[in-house]
Amino acid sequence: MSNQLSVEIGHLPRSIEEFVALRDRIADTPQGGAVIMIVALLIYAEDQVLGEQALTVAVDRERLQEAADGYRGWQVRKRSMQLIERQILDGPHIPRSYFLGTAPESGYQLPEPPLRIECRSGPYSGDVEDSTYKVFVTSSGAPSARPVTLHRNQRGFWKAYEWSSLLLGVRAPAEDEPDEL
Repeated sequence: MSNQLSVEIGHLPRSIEEFVALRDRIADTPQGGAVIMIVALLIYAEDQVLGEQALTVAVDRERLQEAADGYRGWQVRKRSMQLIERQILDGPHIPRSYFLGTAPESGYQLPEPPLRIECRSGPYSGDVEDSTYKVFVTSSGAPSARPVTLHRNQRGFWKAYEWSSLLLGVRAPAEDEPDEL
């Protein structure tokens, strides 16, 4: 049996303070934690500095390392950041594919706000009462939903622990043919 839930955000955060406020508002559920990770990846695709800060807030503490120049003294572990950087560089459209209303045919252009992401859980998601839970996120560019495993921290926020499937490629976006005439 699968439980489906659509998580809505009013707009994309434009600062780390807005991102933290969004996290505080929606990451009290595993689905909200998955959405926060996707928003952080989208921000990273558009602004690497703000994106690195957002990713630091979005991921589980076990996936961070101390860094004097990181957000509040922390950053995503180098190996994980290298994977994110490589995949987002090759496919900056990937994070947009998780938003409802996007499609390869439109280049994964985001719809007008509010923005929504659809998540579901299933028999292998685990028990939400435990501190680990797996959520499956729908992508308009992939035939099946992508899993992300989350841990609940001591403050009650769900944070991404394993998210590599979110970085897998999706169908290529349509490109406008240049009119050379």
